[in-house]
Amino acid sequence: MSLCVYCHERPGKRACPALGGLICPLCCGQYRGVEINCPVSCKYFKTHEGYQRARLAEEFHRFWLKETESLYKANKERVLDLIIFLETLIYQFYRERVLGTEADITEALEFLKRRLGTIAIIETTSTPLGAHLWKHFEERLKHEPSLQTEALEAIEKSLQILQAFSDAAQPRKYLHGLLGHVERYFKLPPELKESPQLIATPQIITPGS
Repeated sequence: MSLCVYCHERPGKRACPALGGLICPLCCGQYRGVEINCPVSCKYFKTHEGYQRARLAEEFHRFWLKETESLYKANKERVLDLIIFLETLIYQFYRERVLGTEADITEALEFLKRRLGTIAIIETTSTPLGAHLWKHFEERLKHEPSLQTEALEAIEKSLQILQAFSDAAQPRKYLHGLLGHVERYFKLPPELKESPQLIATPQIITPGS
């Protein structure tokens, strides 16, 4: 039997289209979407991705409601709207991509926070996700410049949620939870479902809606 094309130690049992050989179930489960850039058509990736999103969607949503409760009570609707806007941008970015971890999202959010800070920091390079987030936030702030303070608060709260929900042993836990949360509880506009261009911020469906 052929050895795993990734670790070269255990028997390869699954056909890996990304690596062009047989991969062992352990490496497949541990590294897909983290170090292995699986095609979205891979049956193992699709099955696992769907399962993890469904498994974590409700847990993430309950956690999200708890973490944002203080914003509801303080009537900070604009901050909540921007958190939803931010999460929708992340969803848009990853719905057709495979590689992504909490570290990638943290780096992008920290980049966005620096760009929106009161002290201008010029950075010419960013990760693809960071550039994606900045592009849409910059465009929104051109039309609503008064939102800058709320935008920074929304980013900070998103970072807190990410850090609190993450698990070092599961580097895609937050991403799976967020994607499942958006798919299950957001009323996504048709433009987002049908096109890679984001046009509107969706509404969130809360329990009892």
